Amino acid sequence: MALRELMDLRRDAAEMCADLARIELAFARGTPFPLTVPQVVSAHRLACSRDGLAQARETLPSAKSPGRAARLASLRDFLVRARALELEPGAAQEALEIWRRPSVRLSGDPGLHGALPPIAVERDLPFVREREKRADMESALAAAERAASAGVRTALWEAAQAALSELERGDPADAAVALHERGWSPKSPPETSQPAAPAALPPRAAPAPSSLVPAAAPPALEQDAVTSACNRFLRDTDALARDLGGWLIERHTGARAAPGGAERHDLLHFLHAPRFAAAFPRGELLRTVRRWAAMLRLDLGAGGSVSLEEDQRPLQPGGSRAVAVDPPHEVHIILRPAEGPRALATLLASVGRAQLRAGPPPDAPPEDLWLGDAALEPACGALLSGLVLDATWLRRCAQADLPRDDERALAVAALLAARLDAARALGSLQALREGLGARAEQAYRELHARAALADVPAALAGRDLDPWLGPWGDLRGRALAAHLRDFLRERFDDDWWRNPRALPALQGLWARGGRPTAVELWAEAGGTPSLQPLNAELSRACA
Repeated sequence: MALRELMDLRRDAAEMCADLARIELAFARGTPFPLTVPQVVSAHRLACSRDGLAQARETLPSAKSPGRAARLASLRDFLVRARALELEPGAAQEALEIWRRPSVRLSGDPGLHGALPPIAVERDLPFVREREKRADMESALAAAERAASAGVRTALWEAAQAALSELERGDPADAAVALHERGWSPKSPPETSQPAAPAALPPRAAPAPSSLVPAAAPPALEQDAVTSACNRFLRDTDALARDLGGWLIERHTGARAAPGGAERHDLLHFLHAPRFAAAFPRGELLRTVRRWAAMLRLDLGAGGSVSLEEDQRPLQPGGSRAVAVDPPHEVHIILRPAEGPRALATLLASVGRAQLRAGPPPDAPPEDLWLGDAALEPACGALLSGLVLDATWLRRCAQADLPRDDERALAVAALLAARLDAARALGSLQALREGLGARAEQAYRELHARAALADVPAALAGRDLDPWLGPWGDLRGRALAAHLRDFLRERFDDDWWRNPRALPALQGLWARGGRPTAVELWAEAGGTPSLQPLNAELSRACA
């Protein structure tokens, strides 16, 4: 009954998702935007209204089944973001345009070079081999950010805080944590890295509704759960990151670990273009993925629903991304090929995300097609991108036979990326409590140096902070993916990725779209939410 009562609101929210997806697709392609954020907000007054958010918030506690609770929570989570857009549509549009506006002036004759758009500089910076030139590009980016973006980001942050306050879940930090609570159980005991082996990954008995409907635990306990989980992950991996990570960063970039050494551009160079990047030629990206898919018998096109675009444009961001324009019928993977293992990992992640959006049946509820737990899509991406840490997969699919130190460099890159998610989550929580200002940015700079062994310029620190705690969702997704890989290895052997018998288990995950919460998926694979499987997997890979 609850979902039927919100029919008009749900329909308007789904249509707004479609309009926002058109903007996202244009951003990924580097093409002109088909419409603006103010136009989207104007066309979807119900989804962006205070009353719409209040309806979803008030209906959620009355949900009688896990499925309805999960869908209502997904709807609420989208509506609070829509509400923030309604409060600052102009700033949201400006944040998109800033990436494309020529504003970055590199050293040299301005008459010869002129100003470049930030998106082009960010895309090319990691692949520049000369450290001095990378440093100059990053300084120019920071100067452009300081001049053009500070006021815009502050306006968006304050709008998000105001929208979070309308959830009536305490202060904005508590409310932001509440958006993630159905996918993370703070009362669960710590999970070991060796999960039990249940009968199958496809749907089983769902958890009790109480584990999905936010109500019982006080917000402060939820907040402490997020903070303690991120702090513990950093603490447990500090020694490995500092010892092995510091040595590898210096080996690949020539810069000692921060503080006072490596900078953000050094980290990006290590992640995207390590010394062995030539083992992953840009022309082999698609062949590698197709070679692997043929072994698994995976249809990368999902019956024609997923299309791949390789057109390259000046305003296109780097890497790969999946954009669902009309799920499950139309999902695009936008690829800008590049050399290196990171390009391969992001393409694999886009395949996982695309399969999730193309998997549900056409008559699935709109929440299953468009929305879901904030960890679900990152988990589907990380499940496949983690294949680059498997030496056998690299040899058989990527045809890259790397020395052991280079395999460790891949693992350390994944470790630093995960630690950076933890740092971003902690920094975002602090900014939600204190406001997006110099103090919160300085706290995050210290976290960045600790987590990723690299200093970040003050002007660029604020860009990594997210009032919706997206980095916490990403970190939860990485941990769930590590747990699912443990499950698949135990059930289908170490080379599960080429065993066609494993494909139905993966399709059982994708076929439900955004319906399952991360808590349910943990339970189906024999575990409880924890960052320990991620810690254990990365430690093994680095050994």
